[in-house]
Amino acid sequence: MIILALRSLYAHKLRSLLSVLGVVCGVMAVLSMISIGEGAKQKALQEIEALGLKNIYINRVALSPAEQQEAVARHVYGLSWLDIHYLEHLPDYIEHVAALRELNLQLFAAAGRVTPKIVQASPNYAGLSGLNIGSGRFLLPSDESDNRQVCVLGFDLADQLAEEGKIGSRLRVGDSLFQVVGVLAEQSLRQESPGTITPDNFNQVLFVPFSSQERRVEPGLPGTSAALSRILVSAQSAETVSSAHKLIERTLTITHNGVKDYQLVVPRELLQQSIRTQRLFNTVLAVIGGISLLVGGIGIMNIMLATVSERRHEIGLRRAVGATKKNILYQFLIEAVLLTGLGGIAGIGCGVAIILIFQEVSGWPISVTAAAMGIPFFLAIVTGVLSGLYPAIEAARMDPIEALRMT
Repeated sequence: MIILALRSLYAHKLRSLLSVLGVVCGVMAVLSMISIGEGAKQKALQEIEALGLKNIYINRVALSPAEQQEAVARHVYGLSWLDIHYLEHLPDYIEHVAALRELNLQLFAAAGRVTPKIVQASPNYAGLSGLNIGSGRFLLPSDESDNRQVCVLGFDLADQLAEEGKIGSRLRVGDSLFQVVGVLAEQSLRQESPGTITPDNFNQVLFVPFSSQERRVEPGLPGTSAALSRILVSAQSAETVSSAHKLIERTLTITHNGVKDYQLVVPRELLQQSIRTQRLFNTVLAVIGGISLLVGGIGIMNIMLATVSERRHEIGLRRAVGATKKNILYQFLIEAVLLTGLGGIAGIGCGVAIILIFQEVSGWPISVTAAAMGIPFFLAIVTGVLSGLYPAIEAARMDPIEALRMT
């Protein structure tokens, strides 16, 4: 019966081709939308995972002049070592705490104008943020306790400084000389896009240690060099991040007297939210693409109804020589399914080709998965069944005597 259906479709090649174009376009639309959505999801997940799923970021927030006055009235001066002291002594959930402070200093180098971000960092900051050392070492606790003038360079910064960026060389930062003791391995950076979370570009950062005196000094007003820029907290496990987040939020609310001069960023919660959003996004895209398939299915139904009218004589002859209603039903139903099935295969092939070309030209991340190809093909088959069922039933119900008489 499949051979018979193929012969019938081949006998009307142009009509079959035109009727299947709607299905081809619909499958291409569904495949493209799902693949683009999946690529965007994977990119967002990679960026969030790069921040560390056990980590909680506490970032300093710049206050307006009126908010600063209110903060000073409440004796709140931004993120401080006192906050770190409280966080380190929380009874549960917290494993490690690290600090980061951006410095408004200039690097003087013989290589020319080099303007890296200069920061002070805790010795454990590299480990918590997933930074790898390319050569040398990172900052040590003894660097803080002994007040050593040492620094660690990002990969690109060391490359720009040439000989001055090698381990053992000395760099003038502000009014002080710092000895290079380490260079970070190159950090893989992804193209930034609106709405995504991108890790800091540590390839262009110069790290120096805190001094033992700074760790004991109370911070000054918000925005001064004494206030910490970021506190990085690592929970005991990914499962305890939510509990640690709530505990940290309660602690900071008390220590900052209700002043919201900080922002909590929890990568694990962002990851879960991103997954939920992408699922909804993919569903919406699939529905939109499904509408294209519906339009194609309506076209096939019209063609099949016209075909039934044209082939009354054939239906009458087949019924006269012993074909049953089920045989007629299956014949026309198989023809409709073959149309949409072939259209689905052609749509997947054309869709993959267009996606690869679009990815090469635009650089947009696209992921063609088995599900991205299987879902539109399945929808195409379902479209064939639904669009061919009514014409097939009409053909099966046709009275053979009347069919032969009308020809």
